[in-house]
Amino acid sequence: MITIKDVQNFSKKLSILYVEDNDKVREETATMFNLLFAKVDLACNGEEGLAKYNNAPYDIVITDINMPRMNGIEMVFQMREINPEQKIIAISAHDDPEILINMLRKGISTFILKPINLDEMLSTIYPVCRDASAQSENAKLFEELNEERRKYRNIVAKMMTQLRTVEIKNTQIGELYAQNHIEDRSQMLQEYFAKDEEDEYGKVVFLNDDCQELRDILSEIPDELSLYINEKNIQHIHKTRDDVAKLSNILYRYSPFLDPLAKSLEELSSVIAQQHDLLEKLDAKPELILSMFDAICIDLSLYVQRFSLESMAMKNIHHIHQPTTLSIQQIIGLITPELADDGGDIDFF
Repeated sequence: MITIKDVQNFSKKLSILYVEDNDKVREETATMFNLLFAKVDLACNGEEGLAKYNNAPYDIVITDINMPRMNGIEMVFQMREINPEQKIIAISAHDDPEILINMLRKGISTFILKPINLDEMLSTIYPVCRDASAQSENAKLFEELNEERRKYRNIVAKMMTQLRTVEIKNTQIGELYAQNHIEDRSQMLQEYFAKDEEDEYGKVVFLNDDCQELRDILSEIPDELSLYINEKNIQHIHKTRDDVAKLSNILYRYSPFLDPLAKSLEELSSVIAQQHDLLEKLDAKPELILSMFDAICIDLSLYVQRFSLESMAMKNIHHIHQPTTLSIQQIIGLITPELADDGGDIDFF
């Protein structure tokens, strides 16, 4: 036998609209419904019931059939036009099978016969409440899923904007660097690349294991900083420091022309280790610091992707790593201005 507690397991968070023209029956039955449901709204005829239905959503509608001004069948028909999935229970004095079948065809989910018996009513509304509860939970989950999708779309849009910014920055700074390079540095690069192009075995690509470790670290750094901002747990700063140091160590293993990039990462790791300055800036300008670290990580991720396949002997290698080095120096300058590298003759903008 279905008990009140059984029904409450599903009904306690639901809202209902109860439509009944008999004042005494409406008030007495509403008292019982208030024990079961979170919200009970009342209406005395179909016209009033429909007006309330148009102004608020209900998990279940419970209605009499024979009422003045607008009967229950007409009201149900119009409600179905608004929400075809609406759960509707009819209360009727008729027990004629043809009448009851016709009610089901008109959109009634199920029915309760008058006079209302508590046990029969509980047995009737129990499956409806169970289904309505599941429907409500599914709707909430669907909305939460849509909200997460919106968040991820915003994140992707932000990342794509940053990516376009990085690409533009690389091009612009590369052009400036090409126009303003120091002569002996240019000569050194030419000699290095000339020698490398003559010796095919001298060309270098990132090793697969290093590529995977670099990718993992680069995806981890923004997450650790975000976690610190939310949790204020200093361990996330320690992890960020260690990750930046690992990036530096890996890059030092390769071409000496990556040393400026590796050295900048090493300096950034040291600045992070000091903690106080970084924490001060994170508390004051969290979005700015995060966006700058995001830009570097995106930069380096593209770098890893490219040079996991292509030779490090490409003549534009300095155009690729130089903007990232300058971006790292910009972060160092923001956190600890006295340690910032002025970048030589290059104007950073």
